[in-house]
Amino acid sequence: MKRMLKWFLPALIVAEIALVWGNVLDVSTALLVGGAVEGLLLLVVAGEIALMVRDYRRNRAAGLNVEAAVIEGLSVLLPRPVARFVALEPRIWICLYRWALRRRPLAADEFRYSKRSMMGTMLAFVVMVVPVETLAYEFLIPWPWLRWVLFLATIYMTLWVVGLYASLQVLPYRLEADGIRLHYGLLADGFVPYAQIADVVVERAKAPGGQEGLRVVPQRGAAYLAAGGRTDLTLRLHEPVVLQGLIKAAAPARVLYLAADDPARLGAALRDRTGLPAAEPPAPGRAPLRGTAPPATAALLAESRPATHRIAPGAGE
Repeated sequence: MKRMLKWFLPALIVAEIALVWGNVLDVSTALLVGGAVEGLLLLVVAGEIALMVRDYRRNRAAGLNVEAAVIEGLSVLLPRPVARFVALEPRIWICLYRWALRRRPLAADEFRYSKRSMMGTMLAFVVMVVPVETLAYEFLIPWPWLRWVLFLATIYMTLWVVGLYASLQVLPYRLEADGIRLHYGLLADGFVPYAQIADVVVERAKAPGGQEGLRVVPQRGAAYLAAGGRTDLTLRLHEPVVLQGLIKAAAPARVLYLAADDPARLGAALRDRTGLPAAEPPAPGRAPLRGTAPPATAALLAESRPATHRIAPGAGE
């Protein structure tokens, strides 16, 4: 049923366009057939919406958060990567609203990670470039309508960049009842149950290539949520978990390297929640080389990876 509805809707739209623009029928017949197609279109849309609402309610009852439940509902109508991308639009605006108008201090179980993020530098660059681009449109493009189109597109893309930056501020890591909810703004997220955490180490590491956000090294079973190309805290897990990127899931990882503005506080809170003993003071030594594992996790990365323990995004709320 779901598969049929996914294909039937675009087929009806194509048929309607062909009837309107093809001029293959006389006016009265075209109106009659067009009305029938419109009726079928409304029925299909109503059926898809009903399926989406039913899936949303079922997933909310199962414990998924609102965002994850919306994505699951949209996946009834669309392929999952497209559903995630469609859901990104309202989430961008929600983050903008919360950052601009509803900013609040962190709760005791929330932890920031964006102090070193390059998103702030990117935002400053975009804000400086937009006036130059707008002035260039005035001098280089002779058609007023095209200048307006480009101007509106520039403003829209600027708001997206601001929204992504805002998402880093309003979506911190959060300690929940059963595990830690990880974020890199709207670009990556995941959930790690406390029961899967074998060790928590406060140590610095460099992400592969010094890159930002979610980066995975499948050969080592390692995932990085980096800010400014670096991480500050390492989680060693009993079994691999799967983090979710913007469009698709990343490869399973048994070692998670996390950026954190206050890694000592986050590490202590995780040890308290998991029942691990207090950490010993770190021994002095060199910072790890770029893209390499810190000493505390090098032995673990040499081990073979066990079977994947997949954590569905959004579970646990």
